[in-house]
Amino acid sequence: MTQELTPGARLTQLASLHPDKTALIFIKQDGSHDLLTTGQLERWANRVARRLSEYDVVPGKFVAIHFPNCLEHVVATLAIYKLGACPMPLAYRLPDSERDAMIQLASPVAIFSDVEALSGISRDEMRQIQNSDRYLDSSLPDAIPQPFKAIASGGSTGTPKLIVSPLAFYFPPESHPFALLMGIASEDVFYSPGPLYHNQAFLFTQIALFAGATAIINEKFDADRCLNAIHELAPTIVSVVPTMMLRMARSEFFQKCNFASIKRVWHMAAPCPEWVKQIWLEKIGAEKLYELWAATENTGIAVITGSEWLERKGSVGRGFNTEIRILDEKRRQLPCNEVGEIFTRFAKGGAQYCYLGAKPLETLEDDFASVGDLGYVDDEGYLFLTDRRTDLIISGGANIYPAEVESVILQMPGVADVVVIGLKDDDLGRRVHAVIQTIAGEDAPSFEELSVYVKANLSLYKAPKSYEILEALPRDEAGKIRRSKLRDERGG
Repeated sequence: MTQELTPGARLTQLASLHPDKTALIFIKQDGSHDLLTTGQLERWANRVARRLSEYDVVPGKFVAIHFPNCLEHVVATLAIYKLGACPMPLAYRLPDSERDAMIQLASPVAIFSDVEALSGISRDEMRQIQNSDRYLDSSLPDAIPQPFKAIASGGSTGTPKLIVSPLAFYFPPESHPFALLMGIASEDVFYSPGPLYHNQAFLFTQIALFAGATAIINEKFDADRCLNAIHELAPTIVSVVPTMMLRMARSEFFQKCNFASIKRVWHMAAPCPEWVKQIWLEKIGAEKLYELWAATENTGIAVITGSEWLERKGSVGRGFNTEIRILDEKRRQLPCNEVGEIFTRFAKGGAQYCYLGAKPLETLEDDFASVGDLGYVDDEGYLFLTDRRTDLIISGGANIYPAEVESVILQMPGVADVVVIGLKDDDLGRRVHAVIQTIAGEDAPSFEELSVYVKANLSLYKAPKSYEILEALPRDEAGKIRRSKLRDERGG
């Protein structure tokens, strides 16, 4: 039987076997990059773990990481894992009040941060630790991290919460469930250009390192820089969100970029407009494009290949070790092809999460849980999303799904980003309103042009009744729009 290892023990093992192999590449904003070998990563993480042990850092305790994307972010995470504690990455640019609310929820015993008021371990101190003999760089006694991550969420609703993953990070390296699912092996180069406070980049970067692969991270996502990294560093597996796909597809470098090294591109975390997905399918081939539907709460997973998608456009796939039910408002199961709320359950048990700062998800007696997505299942078991229940706009008695309207508006020349919301209306109950961010340096479409185009591509009742242009939308680096903030500021 293959030996189960913690991420700390696995790093020690890899450093012993392949000390000079590149483990981590960090791409800076100026285009240059730094790297760490497996041996360097092991020694630095061990030293930082010994510094961290001066706090009450033991299994079950939380440690916050309040850094931008950087080498130190990954080293801090591994140092936390070395002590069996739970890393809690926080967005570096969170407003102080939101950041402090998150910290209060978890009461972390230590914090990595450059903010002086937080009295944490800074990046400067970490670099000093790396280059001094004050702390030993030898391996530490092994400890199993459980829970293994706590991801911040919900700040856009005004009710911050932490999504805690209660399972232990203790697996056979060759058969970690997510490594097997995504096809990540020791010979791969894995690239996730998103922010490390987001579950996708944080989790899969750690999975790649655990598998023995080389991981690439960005200081900050930029479409041209990301394409250049793919062209020059030749990753084999890439993990992105649809917003990144859209921005890369609009880059002049997209068609020239060499994607030959790539075995798989995974996209997830938000619905992908069909026309954006089609561009990528034509560029890299259907056999290389994969979509993953899941939630940070880990209630269930659906997967679809590009080839399957071409036959069932709009689907996010079939359950992967997951059962799917579509239920109506009275929680009765609906037949195939009827829209309802999506409830899922893993084949071997229920959802794998707990909340700090929020009530649990609605979970039925047989462990089926819902994160609020709406959709339907076809006759062959393929899941199709329509929208989130919380985003649904009911206008004049008709259901309108913002994602559908946004997908059309995004195809307009000059439109960089858009969010569609429902605002109060005395006649309709809610009227459809589109808030648009235009592409810098390009002429913005007029409201009349927008209206004509949308009405030519959507049913009249779905077309926005009003438009608004902002310099920038409140969308974070992970592609999540602060929809509630926009709606509330406009009296929605």
